[in-house]
Amino acid sequence: MISNFRFYFLLCLSLVPLTLFAQNKEPKEVEIRANVDSQSKNSNFAKNPTGFQKEIDLTQTNTRYMSLPDVLNREAGVRVRQYGGLGSYSTLSLRGTNPNQTKIYWNGVPINNSMGGEINLADLPFDNLEKIEIYKSGTPAGFSGSSIGGSINLVSKSKIDKPVTRINLMGGSFRTAKASVTHMDQFSNGSYFVQALQETSDQNFSYLNNKGTVLFNTYDDSIDTRRNAQFRKTGFTGNISFEFGKTKINLLNDYIHRKQGLPGPGNRQTVAVERVFSKLSSAITTETNEFLFQNLTLETKTYGNFSKDDFFDPKSEFSYGTPNAFTKTNQYGFQLTPTLYLLEYNQVIRTSFQTEQEFFTRYEKRYNHETERKEPKKRRDTLSATFQDEIRLFSNRLFLVPQIRWERYTDRFGKDETSVRNQLLDPLSDVFYVKQAFTNPSFGIKIIWIKKENLEFGSLANISKDFRIPTFLELFGERGSIVGNTKLRPEQSRNGDFGFYLHIKPYTNWKIQSDVSIFQKRIYDMILFLPNSQFTLRPENVDQALIRGLETSHNLVWNKGVKFNFNYTYQDAKNYSESPALNGKYLPLRSKSQGSALLSFFNDFGEIGLEYQYIGANFRDRTNEYLGYLPARQFWNLYIQYVPYKNTETGNELILGFEVRNLSDKRVEDLVGYPLPGRSYYVTGSYKF
Repeated sequence: MISNFRFYFLLCLSLVPLTLFAQNKEPKEVEIRANVDSQSKNSNFAKNPTGFQKEIDLTQTNTRYMSLPDVLNREAGVRVRQYGGLGSYSTLSLRGTNPNQTKIYWNGVPINNSMGGEINLADLPFDNLEKIEIYKSGTPAGFSGSSIGGSINLVSKSKIDKPVTRINLMGGSFRTAKASVTHMDQFSNGSYFVQALQETSDQNFSYLNNKGTVLFNTYDDSIDTRRNAQFRKTGFTGNISFEFGKTKINLLNDYIHRKQGLPGPGNRQTVAVERVFSKLSSAITTETNEFLFQNLTLETKTYGNFSKDDFFDPKSEFSYGTPNAFTKTNQYGFQLTPTLYLLEYNQVIRTSFQTEQEFFTRYEKRYNHETERKEPKKRRDTLSATFQDEIRLFSNRLFLVPQIRWERYTDRFGKDETSVRNQLLDPLSDVFYVKQAFTNPSFGIKIIWIKKENLEFGSLANISKDFRIPTFLELFGERGSIVGNTKLRPEQSRNGDFGFYLHIKPYTNWKIQSDVSIFQKRIYDMILFLPNSQFTLRPENVDQALIRGLETSHNLVWNKGVKFNFNYTYQDAKNYSESPALNGKYLPLRSKSQGSALLSFFNDFGEIGLEYQYIGANFRDRTNEYLGYLPARQFWNLYIQYVPYKNTETGNELILGFEVRNLSDKRVEDLVGYPLPGRSYYVTGSYKF
């Protein structure tokens, strides 16, 4: 674990702008944002002005029974894969990449773990979020880390305009219930946000059980009930924002505790397998304008992510070896981001420096959860630096953005004393070291062809080189099943995209936002687990992939009562592996076509909406076997919201809702053996005062 001295040193360093430069003097007007989108005030978008990016406002989801996978799966270029219904293990990928190639941030803080790389969306906050930022053309300058598959940033509610309290009570099919209490208020020079959440569901939906015989024997198929898929979730959030002179400070904290069953594949469901997960994320962020001199802004982040994961398998339903396990992950980091505005020279120079440490520890447990063995502790130290020059020409109509990102990783893995292989190969070594460093260049261009008060039309283009560092599992393996390979090379990619956007207000009450883009990703040295013996696998750099596609998104709003959204993605994702069995095959779980649409009508008394989602056919395995073929599917959702009481002067309101998911009762699954629920119903009640 990081020393107390080092942690407090980072904490003090992050507050330097507060203690030294919190002064009140009349500032001169200085432009501090790139004019990148007349429709958005997102400062993170300004740090990546040429990228294709999307901001999802979550204010409309406060009164509906929604989850993070529900919201993200509707967006163009985003694919969510679920191992079941609400609360199940879910992963996310952008533009056809693997889930572990996408970076996920919480208020700019990286939360991907180094053990497996990918993130379980069910373990992330949602109800306390203000918005979700999607970056498809890489990672903004203010964020750390390289990203082959783009990045997602979850932004918490922190600053408010007036005191608000909201109580939500929701429930529905499969004994699902959720309750949350939210309060936001102000104080001198600041505000705070607190929320408490409790959610529970049995997820005991019916599904078609083929007994593992998809084609050879359909006579034994039966309609069964999903077992051991229940979960209980508790969450608490407390955020404080205030200003001290020229410095804005945010104190962010989010805690999640989940207890859930792990049901297993449909043809061999489990009975007693259980997982208990808890996670605490804390961060202190500062932003100081006119730091040292007028044209310099300084941002800092000091953060920590702490998680514990208890796995119980007392009847050895998942594993015949040591059944239980306890894992602990601690992540600490500090980031310094100065921005220099040289507007007289048509430039904005952004730099970022970040240091991070991550510790991963796992204990193998017996059936009674007593410790059988402690695995060697794994540690990863990261140093990164980013330099970006935003060049503005022709009265902010042309943007040229070259950027370079340098990263260095040092991995430490203690010797496994029980491994005969390690004793023979390295008899004198107590700790294995793996050091890797690489540089990621990128270049973007934005041209605003037409810019008027109610019309903006432009084009964007980006090229970049990105990497993904191997995970602990790939480097150091897992006892009994995976042999580590410390000689692995990082996965690397060559990315490019190009397209157009249009923002227009043709009439007073109309607003239209549209964009269309083409993209290509060439990924090299992809890591594939190959058979090493009869019972073990070994990761090797043998895969290559070429992903090409087109995305389009259209949003239309008529303030008198109509909303229409349409998103569509076409992609061709193929594997060009050295393995003959994989070369030329489609990458698994990548549909060629995917789209969604929403049509809703609203007024002062409520809203009624119809949602549609289409997911094209795909294969669930790398070799594209017929048994792994998944036909195309369509889903329809209907929701109704009614406002029986609303006071425009005080802002008090009562909203009642009813919605039906999967109207046509489709029985499908994303992954073999993990069915998704059929038709389900939910009722909601929300009171704000």
